[in-house]
Amino acid sequence: MTINLNNKTEKEIDNKKVNEIIKDIVNDFIEEYSKKIINILITDDSEIEEFNRKYRNKEGPTDVLSFEYGLDEEVIGEIIISIDSIKKNAKELNETFDEEFYYILIHGVLHILGYDHIEDEEAHEMDKLQDEYYDKLFKNHL
Repeated sequence: MTINLNNKTEKEIDNKKVNEIIKDIVNDFIEEYSKKIINILITDDSEIEEFNRKYRNKEGPTDVLSFEYGLDEEVIGEIIISIDSIKKNAKELNETFDEEFYYILIHGVLHILGYDHIEDEEAHEMDKLQDEYYDKLFKNHL
C-alpha cells in the first residue's frame, strides 16, 4: 500500500506510525491492499475551511475530511487533517496532540472504508470500531 503524506505544516508527524496504523486497518478490509493508495494532506484551518466550502457547501474548519473513492479503485481515498483543529480539540479534551491526531486519523480511514455517522446505528458502529482500533494501534503502544 502506498500512503502519500503531504504535511504542509511545521508540525512533525511520525510518518512511520501513520503508515503502520493505516495499513493495519486497511488490511482488515481489503485482502489485496498492496496496490492501493491513500493520500493524506496535513494542513491548517484556513485550507480545510476552503475544502469544506468547495466540496461540502459548509462554512468553517473541521478537524478531518475524508473523500472515499471506492475500495475497487487504485486510489481508495483522501484524508485531509487540520493541525489547528487537532490542537484545539486536544486542549478541550485534555488530551495530547498525538492522542487526538491518531484518533482522528483512524476516523478518516474508517470513512474511506465506507463507514459513516449520519444515522445513529452507523454512528454507534463507527465509534465502537474507532475506539477499538485506537486502543489496539495507538493507546496500548504508549
